[in-house]
Amino acid sequence: MGFCEPKELGALELGFGILVTTVLVLSYLPQIFKLIRTKNSYGISSYAQMLSFTAQTLTLFNIFLLQQKLISCCFLGKYTIPNCMGYLIGFIQVFLQWCCITTIVFLFIKYFPSPISQEYTAIDIQGEILIREWRVIIRVVYALVVMLIVIVSLSLIAVFLDWDEDSIIYLAGVYGVIATVMSLIQFLPQIRKTYVNKSVGALSIPSMLIQCPGSFIIVLFLAIQPGTNWTTWITYFAGGTLQGALLLLCIYYTIINKRRSQQQQQPQSNDNCESDIENLDENSTSNSNI
Repeated sequence: MGFCEPKELGALELGFGILVTTVLVLSYLPQIFKLIRTKNSYGISSYAQMLSFTAQTLTLFNIFLLQQKLISCCFLGKYTIPNCMGYLIGFIQVFLQWCCITTIVFLFIKYFPSPISQEYTAIDIQGEILIREWRVIIRVVYALVVMLIVIVSLSLIAVFLDWDEDSIIYLAGVYGVIATVMSLIQFLPQIRKTYVNKSVGALSIPSMLIQCPGSFIIVLFLAIQPGTNWTTWITYFAGGTLQGALLLLCIYYTIINKRRSQQQQQPQSNDNCESDIENLDENSTSNSNI
């Protein structure tokens, strides 16, 4: 049997894969739209973005290496388009997620620094702090470019020099393990920044509400994909767990800040009422004198 001979494709599995992929992409839209609408990326950690982008890039090339023979068969026209979609739905899913994360990283850089709005900022921030954070972002961008060049170059060398299957699986495993480590720590800088700021900032809670449970669904889906192993899905399991912690922290500060805002408005309302009463008393006194 040739490797490119079509295999049985389950309609249920394909439909589920398309549904998960669609929901995954939609889950990033609230965060992307919030950055575009507010033109403000304050509150998002540059280190978290670097780790997230790196982990997703490593995961993308992990599944690329593990499914490179299937990808080759599709490019050679050995499979029909529906079959290719079914066989590579896991790769397509990871690639689209990489595109979404790359878009968020681009918008984060584009809209930082920016005028700080009290609606999204819980603390007073000085210009020196913005400049310091911008310098960090520049270093992060350089690191991302170097990392991307290294990963792409090494992966292409493995494919075009026709490494043996064990070596390719080993390299993919290294990518998966590094991605897992980064996923374990990628939310820690963001959790710390959110805790210090005591504010959600530019983070989107609707995005996290979809992504957090979605991560565990992706774990199950990637686990049943042909050619993949635990190094492919463990990244999502680790990331989903820590994102859940970040989500709870954001919900907590949203509730706390809303209560504080209401408490600050209530005395002001009482002062207005007292002022109105005093004005009425003055008017009645003046009328009686007349």
